[in-house]
Amino acid sequence: MPPQRQALIVSGNFMTSFLNFIAELFKGDKTQNLTQHHKDENTYYFHEDYYCQIEFLPKESFDNVSKIAEEVTEFSEQRFDGNGWTGCYVRNEASFPTKDKKIPATDIADFLKQHDFWEYSKVTTGYSSQVIPCENTRAFKKHSIVICFDYEENFLKNIWLNSSPEQVDNSIYKTFLLSIATKYNFLLADWWKSIVVDVSNPNEIEKYFEFE
Repeated sequence: MPPQRQALIVSGNFMTSFLNFIAELFKGDKTQNLTQHHKDENTYYFHEDYYCQIEFLPKESFDNVSKIAEEVTEFSEQRFDGNGWTGCYVRNEASFPTKDKKIPATDIADFLKQHDFWEYSKVTTGYSSQVIPCENTRAFKKHSIVICFDYEENFLKNIWLNSSPEQVDNSIYKTFLLSIATKYNFLLADWWKSIVVDVSNPNEIEKYFEFE
């Protein structure tokens, strides 16, 4: 995968977090604080810049988010100077956001449990040594596949993965992608790769796993 595609596909909090991270480097040894939130196996932690980086979205948004993916790629390529990037692309909300589907959060949780995912008791986020609890957020795991979702007024707001599962779990992951797309009419937007995938189509899923 070209590095410029990955580097700039980040949330709007990226620059703030980066500057805060630099500041933290001058505050002394933070090793203990940095690793503390990983000790509890029942707590799932994700860096705030990973929020919705591999997200499920309504298929009604396919044309819109495909255009955004193209803009991200073009933006990144134009701003890579050989050593780094001179800007940060901030994504707009999809034309048909997930929250508009009015899916009960309990429905998503039940779906994941039916597919043998177990739930973390707590979800946290943050950057550098800063760790804060995630309100109205749940995380579920099956092997190396971790699905997160947040909700408002008991309806699904966003559903995402922070990173791709391990390669050994590809077969399980492919089956899951097809299942969730079939039930909820979702597509997959992988902003790390700047690609939008119709995961209701097994052939498109296979192409996605071949993408570099």
